[in-house]
Amino acid sequence: MDWRETMHDLLHDPLIGVRTRAGERRLSLPDLLAALSAGEVEGYTGLRAHQADPWHVFLVQLAASIQARQPTDTLPPDPAYWREGLLDLAGGKASAWHLLVEDVTQPAFMQHPWMSWEAEAADYGVTIKRGQTSYAPKATTPDELDVLVTSKNHDVKMARVGAEEVEAWLYALVLLQTTSGFLGQGNYGIVRMNGGFASRPVVAWAVSLHPSQRFQHEVAVVMQLRNSTVRTYGYAARGVTLTWVRPWSRSDHQFQLADLEPWFVEAARPIRLVRSPSGHLIALGATSKARQIGPKTLENGDVGDPWIPINTADKKKGRSAMTLSADGFTPERLTDLLFAQGFELTALQQPQVSEGPGWFVASCLVRGQGTTEGYHEVRIPVPPKARLALLHTGQRQTLGQLAQRLLSDAKAVQKALNTALAVLSEGGPDQADFERVESWLKTAKRDFGRRWESLYFPTLWRGAEEEHDTVRRDWQQRLVDEAHALLDEATQRLPLPANRTWRAITQAERAFHGLLRKHELPFPRRAPAHTLETMEDAIP
Repeated sequence: MDWRETMHDLLHDPLIGVRTRAGERRLSLPDLLAALSAGEVEGYTGLRAHQADPWHVFLVQLAASIQARQPTDTLPPDPAYWREGLLDLAGGKASAWHLLVEDVTQPAFMQHPWMSWEAEAADYGVTIKRGQTSYAPKATTPDELDVLVTSKNHDVKMARVGAEEVEAWLYALVLLQTTSGFLGQGNYGIVRMNGGFASRPVVAWAVSLHPSQRFQHEVAVVMQLRNSTVRTYGYAARGVTLTWVRPWSRSDHQFQLADLEPWFVEAARPIRLVRSPSGHLIALGATSKARQIGPKTLENGDVGDPWIPINTADKKKGRSAMTLSADGFTPERLTDLLFAQGFELTALQQPQVSEGPGWFVASCLVRGQGTTEGYHEVRIPVPPKARLALLHTGQRQTLGQLAQRLLSDAKAVQKALNTALAVLSEGGPDQADFERVESWLKTAKRDFGRRWESLYFPTLWRGAEEEHDTVRRDWQQRLVDEAHALLDEATQRLPLPANRTWRAITQAERAFHGLLRKHELPFPRRAPAHTLETMEDAIP
């Protein structure tokens, strides 16, 4: 084995595919940072959906850390500046930016150096017998290394990326090292997470969804947050940013927060890429006895990350990094975030003074205990007047009150629909058996949810420039009409005993109207296919 061989140099090799106005190109990492600074990058050709935001955060962390050390008035479009800055972050160790470094005592990209081959090879699954070296790899393809945990290919088809696709290894390493949670003994997760089974959300207020413009905006905001974050959380003004450059004994934490700069990049798992006997890249993995970043008591994920909202209503811990459930970014959760109800937001997550529109963006790969419970992503456009309203405390509170009323209306109409559907499916009993038709009701609830959730934010933003009573009246009518349309559809497709059809429909309509009246909601504008009088006449 040639111990000095290194390959796939991010500082110089064009490994990253991007789209620009001039077409598709491949860039080195310094070239990419320069192109983003020049506003030239319009997208990436090799990123998958769940990788996009963690990759964006990684780039902003690098750029903001370099700018803190070598400040300039504007982000330089010069690759030489970024190449020098990346090398400086690595303490001059160029191998820290190479994906494959066969001298294991040297760092590779997001891969810690070993004390020696003899000391650690066995821990990484290497066996040598009779002069023959064999490997028990952690991953033989990039997507086996990715953070998706699925045994049934539910989220992304496993092993669909060829092992030779170096770019895919790059993204897989970034995902694994910066977003992993706890996955069994010895496989600890990142510190930017509320416990081992939580997730790392990315939440921000974007001035543009254009990758270059979003990058430039977020680097500027994160730079403004640096000094206050250093003071609040006890970070080093000049410390470690790349946590994989030094050896890690794996018997304890490698770093404490005080050793790190605020935008440090984690390398949570002991991983090493090597070339297999067949010539393909494979990933070796070892275990550790502690999380990479300490102290152990720091288990709530509140470490000053600009993209993570802090849950201030955590009954157990008091404060904790936001954790998303499998329900995803529901309108209720997004409303709490937008209006900071139970959450503390960073400057990056609040609207900026501007005359243009904005976007509230959020993504999260939800994890469970040994499972992946879905990738969730939202991009909510916010018109200029709504954006201005969110900037002023009084208007923000008033708009927040309207949001709660709209959500309450949706909940009331949902209940009316559920009850009516249960009555209908039971053939018109006096008391509906909700448990018996639970599965069917869940489907109907999901259908209604999809309809009103798509209307919710456009309706809410109307409140920034119209009378709230008018907005709410229109909203209630739309909800009722949508729910009644679903009830009508159900009467057409649900198999009912012929001798009870009319009774079931009549009772369902009565239940629906009764609950609307109880909650002071309007009746449907469109008459049902069967009028109450006709149906009542038909009941024997």
